[in-house]
Amino acid sequence: MINKEKLFLLEEIVKKNFAAKYKDSYLGILWSVIKPLLIMILLTIIFSTLFARRVENYPVFFLSGKCIYDFFSAGTTLTMNTIKYNKNILKTTPAPKYIFLLGGVISEFLNFIITLIILIAVMIVARVSFPNTIIFSVLPIASLLIMITGIGLTLSILRMYYTDIEHLWSVALLMGMYASAIFYPMDIIPEPYHGYLILNPVFWIINQFRSLALYGTIPDLLYIINSFLISLILLIFGIIIFKKFEKQVTMKF
Repeated sequence: MINKEKLFLLEEIVKKNFAAKYKDSYLGILWSVIKPLLIMILLTIIFSTLFARRVENYPVFFLSGKCIYDFFSAGTTLTMNTIKYNKNILKTTPAPKYIFLLGGVISEFLNFIITLIILIAVMIVARVSFPNTIIFSVLPIASLLIMITGIGLTLSILRMYYTDIEHLWSVALLMGMYASAIFYPMDIIPEPYHGYLILNPVFWIINQFRSLALYGTIPDLLYIINSFLISLILLIFGIIIFKKFEKQVTMKF
C-alpha cells in the first residue's frame, strides 16, 4: 500500500531520475525529441530504398517500433541499476526499495510519452490517417509496462549479486532489438525462422501496437491474451524474487 509519504517519495524519485537523464545537457529534454528523429531520418535514408515497396510510410513504421523497444530497453536498464545506484540512500533511510524501482519505471514511461507525441507528429506530417483502433493501443502498452516492472524487479536483485548481469543484459537487448522487427518487415524473414521472432514477447507487443495504431486492424485475441499472461508471469516472478532477497541484498551494501 502506498501512503502519502511513499507517494511523495515516489514523486521525488521520478523528478530526480528525469532530471538526471538530461543533467549537464544544453538541450536538456529536447534530446528526447531530437534523438529519435535523427535516428529515424538516418535509418529511413538507409532502409527505405530496400523496404519502400514492402512498407508504406517507412518512417512511421520504424518509429512506432523504435519507441516501444526504447522504452523496454531504457526501463529495464534503469530499474536493474536502481538499488545499486541508490544504496547510499537506502543505507540511511527506511524507504522501501521497490519505490525506487517504480520511480525508474515511471520516469522512463514519461520519456516514452514524449516519443509517442513525436510519433503522432510524424504521422500527421506523413499524412497517415489515425484508425479508430488506435485507442486500443493502450493494451500492448499496458502489457509492456507490466513486463518492464517484472523484469526490472528480477534484474535489480541479480545486479546486486552478479555485476556481469549489466553487460549480459546489454548484449541481450542488442540481440532483442534485431529480433523485434523494428526496422524491417517480418515478411523478409524466411518462414522457418518466424517461430524465433514469436519467441520474443517484445516483438508481439510491437506487432500489436502497429496493428492497432497504424493499420487499423485488431490482432488475434489470443496474441493479446498471451502478451498479458507473459507480462503477468514475469511480474509475479519478479515480485517473488524481490521479496525473497530484498533483505539479503542489504548485506551487499
